[in-house]
Amino acid sequence: MTGELSAKRKNKQRRTADSMTIACRFTECPRLLVSVRSRVEAECAINAGAEILDVKEPSLGSLGMASIDDITEIARAVEDVSGKIPLSVALGEISDWCQSSNFPELPHGITYAKLGMSGCVTQKNWQAEWMRVRCGFQHRSLSKLRWVAVAYADVNRARSPGIYDVLAAAADTDCAGLLIDTFAKDGRRLNDEIDETSLIEIAEACHKAGLFLALAGRLNYESLPLLVNANADVLGIRSAACQDTDRTSKIDPARIAEFKNEMRRCLQAKRIESDLTV
Repeated sequence: MTGELSAKRKNKQRRTADSMTIACRFTECPRLLVSVRSRVEAECAINAGAEILDVKEPSLGSLGMASIDDITEIARAVEDVSGKIPLSVALGEISDWCQSSNFPELPHGITYAKLGMSGCVTQKNWQAEWMRVRCGFQHRSLSKLRWVAVAYADVNRARSPGIYDVLAAAADTDCAGLLIDTFAKDGRRLNDEIDETSLIEIAEACHKAGLFLALAGRLNYESLPLLVNANADVLGIRSAACQDTDRTSKIDPARIAEFKNEMRRCLQAKRIESDLTV
């Protein structure tokens, strides 16, 4: 038993060190994640400068799962165009898989996977159900999945566990990172739900736990200074990447490139301000 505990501690320390290396590298300049729904959009986003691709079906909600055919085609596109770009996949909400044992086969090439926790606040065993669904997908995946825990900023509307509860569960279950997103897609933004000071504190807690922090939720140019100051490792966009900022419309490569350039300008401004205050 002592040997097993020692091995678990070593594994956790190794995971924390690896994740901290990733987190520190990300924080130097947040990576831009773009959510796509088709191979055409994937190729467009890659060519426009996306550094991480996320597969989702925006018409099905915050973490709407795309069809397996679409996921497979996008995974092939990543391999064909740039095999170095990580691929993330939204798998819906835990409640979508309640008591299900019929999990679809996920194709090769997926790096990160995530599940929403809406409606779980009243479930005392939501962690156990989360792990059950994760194991079900992993068993049917052709790649070793790295899990990203999802906390909703609009926690009351999502009826989901609190951010720090999800963060603790992520650290305890070998997750790679934490994503904070908005559940209701009704025009409210992440920064309408959570302030800069709280985001900075969450980022620090994530990094101490060996997790990277990803932020999403109708991010826009006006919110970028706040998001960059929060020391997030990944910024995820869909509406900001689309025509007319409509998350269900087509990806616009010019908007992706412009958003990435604005990220860089905000980071440069942060560095200059930091140098002036030293």
